[in-house]
Amino acid sequence: MKISRFFPFIAALCLVAGCNLSVNKSIYIPDGEKINGSRNTINGNITIGKNCKIMGDCRSINGSIRVGENTEVQGLQVVNGTIFISSNVVVGGEVKSVNGSVESLRGTEIGGNLSTVNGDIKIRKTKVMRNITTYNGDIFIKDTSLVRGNIIIKRSKGNSGRNRNLEIRIVNNSIVKGDIVVKDERINVTVIVENGGEVKGTISGAEVVRR
Repeated sequence: MKISRFFPFIAALCLVAGCNLSVNKSIYIPDGEKINGSRNTINGNITIGKNCKIMGDCRSINGSIRVGENTEVQGLQVVNGTIFISSNVVVGGEVKSVNGSVESLRGTEIGGNLSTVNGDIKIRKTKVMRNITTYNGDIFIKDTSLVRGNIIIKRSKGNSGRNRNLEIRIVNNSIVKGDIVVKDERINVTVIVENGGEVKGTISGAEVVRR
């Protein structure tokens, strides 16, 4: 996946953010803070404290985002960085990482899509209200998590997917209500469903292991 595909995102970030854009600087939002609008940085991390309410998106290019527990935020996006979401967080929109993993803890709800390009996805007792998508990341759905949409493995351009092994693990009474769809036949996908995990829809293009 070429980073050039995300130039429009970078340009939009710089245009929309205006005075809320930091360059070569990390952003720290203290516990209990309420913020109208987005917070954005280039070459910096974003750390959001506990019990915060962010009425906008948080975005970082070349930096990671960490969200404290009991916080509300509209959306989370990173290019070249990880996203870590603590317990009991509400994300109203999308959670998206281009090159980096995404992890969420117990009681979190994600209202939009959850996606990575090159990065693993790990959720524990989390609700994802739409789809989970990736190109080149393993997916771990644990501890009574719920995915209301589909899980989609998208097709990479070029040869980046050749001979790639990818694992989707749905365990401990977690449920995927939609389908699991593999759109890249060059990737060997294994779906492991165990300890009460369940996929309500169909699984196509993958090997299924039930335990």
